[in-house]
Amino acid sequence: MAYDTNPRSDSHTGAERVSVSLADPPAPPSIDLGALGRSLAFHVRKAQLALQRRGLRVRSEQHVGPAEFGTLVLCEQNPGMAQFQIAAALDIDKASVVAVVDRLEELGWLLRRRSHQDRRRYGLSLTPEGQRQVQILRRQAEEAEAFAQDLFNPQELEQLLGLLGRLG
Repeated sequence: MAYDTNPRSDSHTGAERVSVSLADPPAPPSIDLGALGRSLAFHVRKAQLALQRRGLRVRSEQHVGPAEFGTLVLCEQNPGMAQFQIAAALDIDKASVVAVVDRLEELGWLLRRRSHQDRRRYGLSLTPEGQRQVQILRRQAEEAEAFAQDLFNPQELEQLLGLLGRLG
């Protein structure tokens, strides 16, 4: 235990204070995770957090999140895609997709066009600025996931993606 012997005076009361710093407690030996050790949800969540710590939570000046990034990528790959299709592909509710599309439209990255066949449907497409932004964001996401190439060989990574895909 270390003591800070530099007295500090409290300007409000005129009293002196002594600060004490305590050493960090030792790390626990090993932790028994119990049922968590066999929980798929627990391990998937830990993997998600590890990816986020490495930057997978896509970053940009506009603080674009996973739903916005996913929408941009889907619109790049599928010009004219409808909002309900994005909701299904990203597994998010339709109201959330509307908010995401509104935001991307405000940023000038996405255009919403009424369908000629079905006037209730809107097709989505990227603007030139949206195309530029999705390329930047995709590079950032690829950099964030690059560490996985050190953990898995290409076959293992492909197998992992296939197995996770079966869950969704």
